[in-house]
Amino acid sequence: MILELLASAVINPNLEKLELIPYGQNTVQQNQEKIIEQRKVIPPYEKTFFIPEKINKDFKSISNEYKTVSSKVIKDFNLRKSDTKQFLKWVNLPEEQLKIHGRKSHLDEIYAQADYFRMKTKYPRPLVVLGIGGSKHTAEFLLNMNGLGNKGRVYFYSDIDPVSFFNFIKEIDTPINEINFLVVSKSGTTFETKDSFDRFERMLYEYYRNNGFNDKDARKAAQSHFAICTDKHATSKNLRGKIGSKNGIGNAYTKELYIHDGVGGRFSMFDDAGIFVSAYAGVPKSRMVRILKSAKAITNFCLSDDIEKNPAMMSAIFNNFSDKNGYTLTQQQYFGRIFENGGENWIKQLYLESLKSFEFNASKAPDSMHYAAESLFYPDNTNKYKVVMTVMPPFISQNYNKYVSAILESYAERVPVEFEVLLTEADTISPEAIGSYVQCKHFEVLYTGMLNRVVKNMTQPEKLPEVLQPNVEVYKNKFKPNSKYELKPGM
Repeated sequence: MILELLASAVINPNLEKLELIPYGQNTVQQNQEKIIEQRKVIPPYEKTFFIPEKINKDFKSISNEYKTVSSKVIKDFNLRKSDTKQFLKWVNLPEEQLKIHGRKSHLDEIYAQADYFRMKTKYPRPLVVLGIGGSKHTAEFLLNMNGLGNKGRVYFYSDIDPVSFFNFIKEIDTPINEINFLVVSKSGTTFETKDSFDRFERMLYEYYRNNGFNDKDARKAAQSHFAICTDKHATSKNLRGKIGSKNGIGNAYTKELYIHDGVGGRFSMFDDAGIFVSAYAGVPKSRMVRILKSAKAITNFCLSDDIEKNPAMMSAIFNNFSDKNGYTLTQQQYFGRIFENGGENWIKQLYLESLKSFEFNASKAPDSMHYAAESLFYPDNTNKYKVVMTVMPPFISQNYNKYVSAILESYAERVPVEFEVLLTEADTISPEAIGSYVQCKHFEVLYTGMLNRVVKNMTQPEKLPEVLQPNVEVYKNKFKPNSKYELKPGM
């Protein structure tokens, strides 16, 4: 399956030869047979690249021009990935989660934690996830691709204003003593997360005090509603140092979840928090194993210096070629509701935090079609955009097939287009497609930035800026103690 995926990454830019619409004049029975036949052979995640005719090049010849510099980038990356100081631990994270230690894997431990936490009471409580950025968007997107978004089992809260807070309480419509919480923060000092953590914990403490608990028991009862995912290594300054590391010792928090070293928030979809949320919501462990195995398998191809078998490098070449030719603004469109709830925010964070000088928009279609098309097809803009269309298999219905085919043709006549297809399984994105897609995107942003520097004859820095985010400290520093804008959680 993965081999088929990689074969599809080498492109035929001729739209007339792209048989997206298999229906023609066939009978319904013939259509069904053809769809079944295609389901047997379609890769879990395939991508095709289209270059407009006015450029007078096909993508295969373009990728050949990049072979030497691409190999240089991949060689450099392979040397870095084992260096603990490079923040590249996400590369082997899927494998780490599956690795057996003694009699079980860390994945087994995460699922056991979720089961324990969910079933503390007779009826499973809804879960509220407290976190911002990658601590939120990754888990949201993973849930939605697994068909569990907006199912009333998991909610996400990340605001600090009282209006949003009280409206969120109304939205959940559940007594505070019947809600569980997951706090996601490596340090535990992220203000937005700490603020909501303090607010909800105080509400629970006050509830138990008002119901006859003494101070000590009220605090432990409130703590029992919280699972904490934070740094694995305890210090006097971080959250792990304050709560401890083992359940049942010192307090009532569920706390044997951790954020792996060298895994930034935007690269953390397969870290403990994302898996825990999915497990709590009901994603079977067997399905998560398939996701992680797929991510592990695609990793091997993304590290290959054979660029025609490296889907992440192909996308990086597409990004750099487009940017070099004036198509500097990427328009990412996800076609389908299953890509919502974190999808647009995750991909925006991944691109904008990693590729700081690249321009990037993301939206869900068809909602965005009118304004996106109006801007893209405006005569002054047709040399500015490139488009990434992310869709489900076109053959899942005649209308969907014709719809995405027509839009692809309209775009590809004018601008460079990357057309991505993620295989579906029942009413979800298939586990193999999820693992392949997410991990491939991780590699893509790193390769895009590295390739851009090589093409410009720039020296690669000691640490890749694509995994760092020093500039967020600009606003965080305004909140420090004794500063003009000092913030106090829960106020």
